[in-house]
Amino acid sequence: MKNLQRNKRSLLRWMMAAVLLVPTLVWAHGAVDIPVSRQVHCYTLPGFWGGTNDPACKAVYNESGTWPGQQWNEVAKLIKHRDGYDYKNQSDVEKLVPDGQLCSAADPLKNGLNLPLATWDKTTITPKNGTMEVRIIGTAPHVPSFVKIYLSKPGYNAATTKLKWSDLELIHDEEMKVARTDWGSQPPKIAGASGFFKFNVAIPPGRSGDAVLYTRWQREDPDGEGFYNCSDINIAGAGTPDPLHDLGPFISGMDDLKVGYAVHFRILGGPPAFKEVVDITQKIDQSNLNPNVWGRQVAEQVPANIARIGEKNGNNVVFNAINAAANSVYATHEAYTKAMSILPGDGETPINPTAPVARITGPSTLVSGQTYTFSGQSSIGYNGRLLFSWVPAGTTEVLNGDTVTFKAFSSTEPGNHAVGLIVRDTQNGKPSKPVEFPVRINPANGDTYPPYVENKTPPYAPNEKVSNKGANYQCKPGGESGWCSQAPSFYAPGTGSHWKDAWIEID
Repeated sequence: MKNLQRNKRSLLRWMMAAVLLVPTLVWAHGAVDIPVSRQVHCYTLPGFWGGTNDPACKAVYNESGTWPGQQWNEVAKLIKHRDGYDYKNQSDVEKLVPDGQLCSAADPLKNGLNLPLATWDKTTITPKNGTMEVRIIGTAPHVPSFVKIYLSKPGYNAATTKLKWSDLELIHDEEMKVARTDWGSQPPKIAGASGFFKFNVAIPPGRSGDAVLYTRWQREDPDGEGFYNCSDINIAGAGTPDPLHDLGPFISGMDDLKVGYAVHFRILGGPPAFKEVVDITQKIDQSNLNPNVWGRQVAEQVPANIARIGEKNGNNVVFNAINAAANSVYATHEAYTKAMSILPGDGETPINPTAPVARITGPSTLVSGQTYTFSGQSSIGYNGRLLFSWVPAGTTEVLNGDTVTFKAFSSTEPGNHAVGLIVRDTQNGKPSKPVEFPVRINPANGDTYPPYVENKTPPYAPNEKVSNKGANYQCKPGGESGWCSQAPSFYAPGTGSHWKDAWIEID
């Protein structure tokens, strides 16, 4: 046993030495989510993986496929000292990330992010004391690092011109030593982020209207990895109305609509009640079966103080009556959600009064500080769509969605806790009984296997053991071990599409 412990300590020391001697990409991946960057916005759209209705993201998809979304936290460039470059020398930066390729960090596989388009989704910025908030989220935020934030100059038009360095003016420069984890009421737009950096950035006097915010987040290490993000914004001037929040495509999943059926469109208020603030039933006959017709009929019934339906350009939202699928729902409150469904028989389907039943599946043993996913998809409802309110173990924070991902809170002692869930029927308004899923959270200590590292250098050895997403794995022996350190989307243990080709799950 003493030899085993000694060998384990030696292995851990060797691995830590390897990490310190050979910096790798996995320690600092991230992106701007406030105001949302192009790739983060596209990645979060429900239809992005099959071709979204968002016109700009559809153009990205047609140009580069799903790669910019899959790599949302890796729009990055290496500016290496050993190659003769200095990431603190602006001329070196501009040489390796040249004009026209700024939004993709000069990665040809992400070229769709550079396209000049009038339809890029724009975040409305309402200045507070002349400043705006900018946030970088990271799957492993790295320090030390620094950020340089630029704003496109007046006259630059993202609809017609690819971004160049000469189009930008530097408006903020800051060094970071500590990453934050106090998310509060602003959870990350993408689950799995472990920390963030936030900045109050001064807006140049007199600026308003459309612009591109360009953020460069630079690691301070020999590999010189930097992350380059474009965020499209509209800076509100005096008297500008409250910003609108994009809820996604207006029309989706309506291919089975027939004459004699009805369209049911709703906008729901935020938690905890999720009460309908818009509830529209539009009957369908031969005259309005075309979605361009019934889409407009529904859109015209939505109160403007709740939402506007159409294509957004600055502060204007105009309904596209030629291609209704191009329209989105822009709500006046970020907590609103939308739902559209088909009701057979003119919408006269009776509502089942039975309350739903909440059910949870997920791991029962967690390790402090590691990230886990729980599912409520086995919950039972009697009228279609359910709303979900989760309380993760050891917190009072409420999360939504039929699945949730969160990090087990830090603890130095083992403890028994519970993940809570309530579901609500959106038709009869009834909530389920609260259910609790018992979990045990163990402290992270030397007796656990090291966490899996993407693209690890030196590569994983045959039979080497790691932990990932709450489970333990062993790299396969022989020639198959070569896959353990490659292509995380395929071979990451437990999550890659072909992980069983490289790993064996162990206790």
